[in-house]
This record gives sequence, structure tokens and C-alpha cells, in this order.
Amino acid sequence: MKNKLIYIFAVLTVTAGCSYYSFSGALPGHIKTAAVPLFENETVETGIVEDLTDAIESAIIRDGSMKLAGEFQADAVVQGTIVDVIDEADTFSKSEQADQFKIRILADVEFYDRVKNDVIWEEKRMEGWARYDAGGGGGDSEPVSRDDAIQEALSMLAKEIIDNTVAGW
Repeated sequence: MKNKLIYIFAVLTVTAGCSYYSFSGALPGHIKTAAVPLFENETVETGIVEDLTDAIESAIIRDGSMKLAGEFQADAVVQGTIVDVIDEADTFSKSEQADQFKIRILADVEFYDRVKNDVIWEEKRMEGWARYDAGGGGGDSEPVSRDDAIQEALSMLAKEIIDNTVAGW
């Protein structure tokens, strides 16, 4: 009998604890659509703002919390500036030559509520990164080229932006 009471108490405790959990994110209820105008570009990388825009739009579609809309029809806008693209040696051979590089893409980002005319969140120097092989050919899990690494870093950055937007953490 005592074991049954302990079991029932445990089930009730777990159930009660779970009842406070919310699956809804931090996205305000009135925001149903978002626009992603081209970011500003403070780097020498060409085409990077177009690629980031595409990556953010794809992340919005995948997430499904919002639909895409034109900038002046949208409830909210994801906007920002790519402030830096950094290539740095990441791993070295025994002869101290770089085997792999790490590319880091940094952006200042803002999520703006057009309905309430207010900034919901902003973050300086958000980062996406990836590694690429110094010789242009990669291993099984690494990008083959710097261009591939840029795309992977932009995807990571876009995911981080959308995670900030819909989850709020």
C-alpha cells in the first residue's frame, strides 16, 4: 500500500510540474508575418548579405512560427549589419602549417515590431562559424571550400537569429 501511495505521489508531482511548461515561444501573438530586407555590409565580402537574407528566410519557413511578407506589409522585420568576416587558422600540421581555418561571420541584428513600433530584441556581434580545409578539400564532416564554410556559417547565424526571435532565449 505504501509503495502505491509513493507511486501515485510521484506521478502527480511529475504531472503537476509539467503542467506549468509552455510550448509557446516568446514571439508576441500579434506577430504573424516577418520581412527580411538586405542587411547592411561593412565587410569586403561580396554577395554575403544576399546569402544571409536567403538563409534567414529559409529558417523562418522551416520554423513555421511566422510567414514571410514584404517589408511594409509585415508585422515585424529582421534587420541588421554584417560587421565582420574573420578567417583564422584553427588546426595545424606537425610542421606548423595551417590544416584548417575557421571562418566567423559577425552581425548586429535587430527584430523590430512594426505593429507596436518597438524593438523586440537586438544583439550585437551575433556569430555563425564553420571550418574549412586549407587545401580546399575537406574531410567527411568539414566543408570542402571557404565558400561552403561561409554558407554553413550563414546558416548557423540565421538559425541563431530565428531561435532568438521565436524562443526568446
